[in-house]
Amino acid sequence: MIAHLRRKGFSLVEMLVYISILVLMLAVIMNIIVSVIRSERVLKALRNVEDSAVLSLERITREVRQAENVDINSSIFDLNPGRLALESTDALGNPRTVEFYLSSGVLMFSENGVELGALTRTDARVSALTFRFFTGSNSKGIRTEITIESGTSTHYRSDNFYSSAILR
Repeated sequence: MIAHLRRKGFSLVEMLVYISILVLMLAVIMNIIVSVIRSERVLKALRNVEDSAVLSLERITREVRQAENVDINSSIFDLNPGRLALESTDALGNPRTVEFYLSSGVLMFSENGVELGALTRTDARVSALTFRFFTGSNSKGIRTEITIESGTSTHYRSDNFYSSAILR
């Protein structure tokens, strides 16, 4: 009697089917990973722009509202890049001057001639900064226009932001 041998294992066709299914699943997973990474970069650029705008405009608005006067001679209005110099007094009644200006694409803040640092994030760049001085019958104010950009050529974000504030 001849013993009938049973073979265990996979045939060549079965192996090709399993490999093709595996390759298809890997392609789908890689596509998802690339999409997630791209989305993260876009969101990071957006977050850099928005965080820089919020911080910058909030500080400028607060300083304008606390200011007693605008130093017209030191300020640059209606031009890009603009410069804003505000005069006020500190808590002890001493004269205080604050300035906002651009330096290499970074919005800078100084008080009494001492540079206190950047108001924008390091990953963001200010491409335009314009201050506009306006007056009413009983008030003076500043309108700020700022364009902030962040990201690379493939994940780039640029937005314009506007704010107005009236001196006290």
